[in-house]
Amino acid sequence: MRQPGRYTPPPRQTVSYGVPAAEALAGELERMGAARAVLVTNTSLARDGGLARQLEASLGARCVALVTGVRAHSPREDTLRIARTLTQERADVVVGFGGGSVTDAIKVATLCLANGIDDVAAFDRVRAPAPDAKTPVVPYISLPTTLSAGEFTNYAGITDERGPRKELYWHGELAPDTVILDPAVTLATPPRLWFGTGIRAVDHAVETWCSVNATPLVEATALHALRLLPAALYGCQKDPDDLAARLEAMVGAWLSVQGVATGVDLGASHGIGHVLGGTAGMPHGETSCVMLPHVLRYNFAINGERQQSLAAAMGAPDTPAADQIAALVAALGLPGRLRDAEVPRALLPRIAEEAMHDLWIPTNPRPITSPAQVLELLEAAW
Repeated sequence: MRQPGRYTPPPRQTVSYGVPAAEALAGELERMGAARAVLVTNTSLARDGGLARQLEASLGARCVALVTGVRAHSPREDTLRIARTLTQERADVVVGFGGGSVTDAIKVATLCLANGIDDVAAFDRVRAPAPDAKTPVVPYISLPTTLSAGEFTNYAGITDERGPRKELYWHGELAPDTVILDPAVTLATPPRLWFGTGIRAVDHAVETWCSVNATPLVEATALHALRLLPAALYGCQKDPDDLAARLEAMVGAWLSVQGVATGVDLGASHGIGHVLGGTAGMPHGETSCVMLPHVLRYNFAINGERQQSLAAAMGAPDTPAADQIAALVAALGLPGRLRDAEVPRALLPRIAEEAMHDLWIPTNPRPITSPAQVLELLEAAW
């Protein structure tokens, strides 16, 4: 029997897909009437001759600053550096070019700018929940190079280096105003990062479908994402230059995250994954590679019937979804155990304790009420 629920439409944004990045970006800047753009990216894309430099050249005089060196897991220091640049350059638009760390850092930088945050300690004033936080006003255009799909949500994860601990930020208008999906800009993405974030997208779809408060429209997007993603990822592995497969993977990631974008709660794979990222330094995609199969098996007694629908969507109805995902992870050459990702076993008890503070541990389909239960999952995954 379907549970009563409430559906909130996703954030209003323009999504361009399959149009060359420079062309789509020029059109959006023209539409916005923007003349002072700050381009934000990571170190690898900003090297001489790199794609960020090409994008900077295409912007011409509109690009008033290039911010580089955004580190993994979006540290507060990097986020504040972006906010200060937006202020100093009187930016009327910010363009993000990179993966999830760039995306999240820019989201919270615009939030800091709107709320007068000019010190890393003051970030606590806008950390979720922050119902009185002012709305970001600088328009944000995102050109993602991975499949993490954070560009479609109002959430962001920022690392407080003093912990270190990755913390959640949320605002109803935090998502980028425009997202440009161009598969050509992903050709330079390292395969391990591309495939790892692809598994993260699979995790979005799986935990959305299995959510304690899944909604009908999101159920549809989650299952279709799972029909697209495995085939697209296998296609990218077979031919890394296959732009059609890369675009299908990007569309699958877009669909996969609609639950997160509309307030559907996730589960322990994401909850534990946040801590593995912030505390153990694992890439988010790789936390899903390791934890998702174990969490599915842990939850099977509660939602086995729903997991059978996942298995069918991925193409093998007689093979458990957890096993199909583990096989996909292995085929893509990604880590399947925490030890393979160099997580020290001695760190597991601390990770278990930290995970109990995450937003999505209490909403796991099979209740998790103590660090001991998390530790049991971590030990199985180690």
